[in-house]
Amino acid sequence: MNQNIQRAATTPASVSLPRPMTAPMPVADAISPKEILGILRRHIWMIVLFTIGGAIVGTGAHFLLKRVYPRYSTRAQIEVLPPVEGDPLTFNISQPQKDTYYQFRFTKAALVKQQTLLNELIQDEEIRSTNWFKQFAEVDADGNIVGGRDNAFKEAIEDLEDYLTATAPRDFVFIEVGMTCGSARESAKIVNKMVDKFMASQRDLALQSIRAQLAERTKQREEIVRRRDTLEASLSNIRSGTPYARLNLSDSNTSFRDYMDLKIANIEDSYSNLDSARANLEIQIATLKRRVETIQFDEVTQEQIEQDIIARQIRANIAATQPILAERLTRFGEDHRSVKEIRDSLKQMNDDLAKRQKEIGDIVRKSQYQSAEDQMAALAQQLETITEQLKKAQAEYKDVDLIRAEYSKLEVQRQDEIDMLNEMNSYIEKLYTQIQDPLISKLRVIGLAPEPLWMSFPKIELLLPAGIILGLLAGLALAFAVELLNDLLRTPSDVMRHLRTPLLGTICHSDDDKDVDKVELAHVVRQAPYSIMSENYRQLRTNLKLSGPAGSDHKVLLVTSPAAGDGKTSVAVNLASTMLYENKRILLVDTNLRRPSTAHLFPRTETNGAVSEHPDFGLSNYLMGQCPEEKDIIRFSGIEGLDIIDSGPLPANPAELLDNPRMHQLMERCKQVYDYVILDGPALLVTDAKVLATNADGTLVVFSAAETHRGTAQRILRELQNVHANTLGTVLMGVKTRKGGYFREFYRSYQDYQRVQLKQAY
Repeated sequence: MNQNIQRAATTPASVSLPRPMTAPMPVADAISPKEILGILRRHIWMIVLFTIGGAIVGTGAHFLLKRVYPRYSTRAQIEVLPPVEGDPLTFNISQPQKDTYYQFRFTKAALVKQQTLLNELIQDEEIRSTNWFKQFAEVDADGNIVGGRDNAFKEAIEDLEDYLTATAPRDFVFIEVGMTCGSARESAKIVNKMVDKFMASQRDLALQSIRAQLAERTKQREEIVRRRDTLEASLSNIRSGTPYARLNLSDSNTSFRDYMDLKIANIEDSYSNLDSARANLEIQIATLKRRVETIQFDEVTQEQIEQDIIARQIRANIAATQPILAERLTRFGEDHRSVKEIRDSLKQMNDDLAKRQKEIGDIVRKSQYQSAEDQMAALAQQLETITEQLKKAQAEYKDVDLIRAEYSKLEVQRQDEIDMLNEMNSYIEKLYTQIQDPLISKLRVIGLAPEPLWMSFPKIELLLPAGIILGLLAGLALAFAVELLNDLLRTPSDVMRHLRTPLLGTICHSDDDKDVDKVELAHVVRQAPYSIMSENYRQLRTNLKLSGPAGSDHKVLLVTSPAAGDGKTSVAVNLASTMLYENKRILLVDTNLRRPSTAHLFPRTETNGAVSEHPDFGLSNYLMGQCPEEKDIIRFSGIEGLDIIDSGPLPANPAELLDNPRMHQLMERCKQVYDYVILDGPALLVTDAKVLATNADGTLVVFSAAETHRGTAQRILRELQNVHANTLGTVLMGVKTRKGGYFREFYRSYQDYQRVQLKQAY
């Protein structure tokens, strides 16, 4: 034993266990399409059986209902004419809008099932003699109810409301009236009777409305005739009491212009012409006045100046003197006396010319201005005369204008009354024509209901597909219920979906691995290294190393589970075996002081190889102080690199014993000697595991796919979190392959790959 301690002390600690992932794994809330496909594949036969059962039930229901509950349906069509009020004397009837037409048909269809018509239908003797009505009451030969249920009448009405239909298809111009009952002949009879009563009620209703309109229009026509006669008398009185003629303004020969009209019009035209001439003359006077006040000359004035003899002589003298001035300037220069004299002479001549032009211009402008003033005075006199004539004519015309206005007003009123009378006579004539119209109700029967030749219910085309669909839905519902109502952690997806702790490994079920049939499951890695289960443990080891950041120091690893029998010991032992292949020094400690396991998994042997019947000290002895040193409880497992600490005698207080400073001291010393210390802990049902979890560097929780429930797993992880345990991850133990699942494909691929590898090795 001392040699084991010394050998372990000389082996340096290499790669340590990583820290757990700090971020929780994402939780998948929805079922993926692949999982749905897997559920369907696993329960395909159940779904098929339910579908076949549904088909059988649908077929059986068809034949059963055909015997006990046959139903026949028939329909009659009633054409609905456009709702516009057309002229019955013409064929030009405007078409209504499509929506308005449909609303009219829909209203007519709703009137088919009104309460009064249903009551009339039931009161009909032919309807009461049918078997349909006799199912509600007993009827004698005269159609009187002699027995039956007290509410037979009400039940018959309710049956008609349920099975008598009246619809108005949007894309057609008719309404359909249908009935469904147990007899083909009676269904046609009920429909046709209802159509007859509906058509009669609609015609009576239309006639009643038209007769009311006819009476009202006749009364209105008499009132119009009375008003017309009164207006005729008033016009006659006006014509006989006035001296003026041609009061009738509607006479096309006079065109509103009698003698007074023409006279006033001529005076107004004369006044307008004189007023226009006065306005033009005022503009001319203003222009002439401005010219008098300025030195500007118009063309007429300029022409008078050009023709003046004196002005013409002065211009000739100026023209003769200018060459002389030019010649003297050339000869004598600017300052010569003769040049100055000639210049003074030219200046005097120009001044004389300007003065003469001004005199002539003033004479001409004043003459024109005076002439315009004289014309203005004459026009003013004429305007005054015309104004007096106009006032006299207007005063004379005023009397006749008042009379004529009154006459015109009465004529218009009389004509309006005559037009209204003509329209009323035409409308009354139309009403008389509509009374004789057979289509007054806007309805026309285009097809009575025939006796149906086939049943409308049941139909195999309906019940068989319905049974198949219902059976399929029932099978699917049961399949998904079986899967979703099972709260076990059966698959890795269940762990990912419901837990927030990383899943570091999945260990297959022994039934799915033929290589472990005769192998102790706790020693699978050593005894069946090429099995799928061994590969699962190696994947667990790899995931455990790579699941956290590099450099994390977790050398003491606790392996626990929610309950006993979940496989935690197998995980601890096989995990230790996988680490041995990496040339690590492993110490396996059996900390389950209630149900120890290492004693029979790794029996103690004597020096001659025989199994020892008297075990040495264990963990409980050390914790109780019966062994002073750690070397007294560490033993060799028989496997190179693996040492064991057995649980020792079972104490009465395991939880208090594990919560001992000596336990923490033992772990610290073992960490200095071994690469990894794996604690095969008790189940989390007891407090012992929680105490150990606080002393370990990391905790690995093992769940059983056949035993662990989701709520249990969530509670266990929550309790470890409450005691601040470092949970590295979880392991799902005993996972079975499932149709459509990942593991079946993985196992098949692994076996093919392993066979190829073994062939190459040999």
